[in-house]
Amino acid sequence: MERIAEYRGTLLSHVEALYRPGERDLAIDLVKALGCAVTDTGFKGDGTDTFLAVHPNPEDPDSQNNVFYISEVRPEQLALEQHLQRLSEEDRPLSALLESYRAAACAKPFGIPHFALRYRDPGEVKLAEARINAMREGPLAERLHLRVFYPGDADAAVGKSVQGFVYQDVIVSGSFLLGQVIELQAPPSVQSSESAKA
Repeated sequence: MERIAEYRGTLLSHVEALYRPGERDLAIDLVKALGCAVTDTGFKGDGTDTFLAVHPNPEDPDSQNNVFYISEVRPEQLALEQHLQRLSEEDRPLSALLESYRAAACAKPFGIPHFALRYRDPGEVKLAEARINAMREGPLAERLHLRVFYPGDADAAVGKSVQGFVYQDVIVSGSFLLGQVIELQAPPSVQSSESAKA
């Protein structure tokens, strides 16, 4: 099998995302539900836990390419997040704006900041969808939202691709207050949209 490291052109190396203190196992469970493999980099940085490498292609666990990292949020950001959370609880207009943003991220995530995972075919997105929905039965019921757009759906953004959007606040590459959208994308297949939904 050709490895990503063998590619000599320019490509995206990685994205770094964060989880809250005490939520390392929850973050691992989420990325595994997405169909990714997880390896420990052994690197601690300034924290107590090591950074984890998340591999969208489990067959090629390259630690530097086609990967995203997850690590515990640093104290500086945690303090800022906690202060912003308090402000949002005290400031009704700010709270309303946050709720509006979150509703948009759930209902129509196109144009909301996100990163995307590409799957081989729509069937893999269906498997990820089932695993994510199973996670929503537990403690993530209020923190994990999934919307899948199939070809032919009236509000789908692009032609024949399947696009799923996971909105959650377990792992973020930004602010926990805003949450993070992760897109699950599959190219068109020979299946019709109806058979993809079945």
